[in-house]
Amino acid sequence: MGGKVRLSLGFVLLVGCLVFAGMAWGRTVAVVGDETIEEEEVLALLRQHTEGSDALSGVLLSRMSAEERRAYIESLADWLLLAREATLRGLRLRPDVAVFLKWSAIGILGQAYLAELRKEWDFSEAALRAQYEAHAKRYAEEDAVRLRWCVAPDENRANRMLLDLLGESLPSLPRGEDNSSGVCCVDTDWLRRDALPQGIVEEIFRASPGTTGGPISTEEGYVVFRLLQRREGHLLSFEEAEDRVREDLRDVYLQREMERVRQKANISMDEMVLMDLGNIPAR
Repeated sequence: MGGKVRLSLGFVLLVGCLVFAGMAWGRTVAVVGDETIEEEEVLALLRQHTEGSDALSGVLLSRMSAEERRAYIESLADWLLLAREATLRGLRLRPDVAVFLKWSAIGILGQAYLAELRKEWDFSEAALRAQYEAHAKRYAEEDAVRLRWCVAPDENRANRMLLDLLGESLPSLPRGEDNSSGVCCVDTDWLRRDALPQGIVEEIFRASPGTTGGPISTEEGYVVFRLLQRREGHLLSFEEAEDRVREDLRDVYLQREMERVRQKANISMDEMVLMDLGNIPAR
């Protein structure tokens, strides 16, 4: 790591970075007035850069030079000093600061609770396959196409571009937008039906690769196209969909937990205040 290591305020206050459930505290790295900076605190702050890995946090520290480590600890000490001065000035009680402190603490506790819950959630292959089989339609790829897509502001210019496409050459205009003519021509990524204008989607999906069509009037202008590739919709295998299945199963577990905790709480909203939120003047 080159240069001095300094911590930004966002780095220090990142929600969840100071959750140390079950940690055994180690040695004191520094004393700042009546506050201390502990070894495990330093490692915990580094975890956000190593996907929560204690081992990699240690490696990151070991790769720092002595000067970089000193600068890193000094930056933590600086924030402790600034926080102490803020407390002496009563800033903890200032409404905007109090709100941030409150919701930072709430976020940290919420993240810690979710981390504990995840240890109990079942992500075994059997559980993942059960999720996949129960919701197979969620893991189907829809029909999609890749196009050479050209839009012109009038039909005459669109017809000239169509001739270029029929000649199997690139349009004579450069890719992207040509401000002098108002013509735009791009090769698209994979597009599903819902990504295309309704007036042209059926014609495109009936076409075969290599087919050229247009001009067709749309809200964007006059469209001409060449179908470059077509991909038929198909059901992803479990192996192909496994990451998506895992995310969906995590959401299922989370939703169940939220339903459980909501049932224990009395949640009410003031509809008048809720409606009036949009009328709060900017400060």
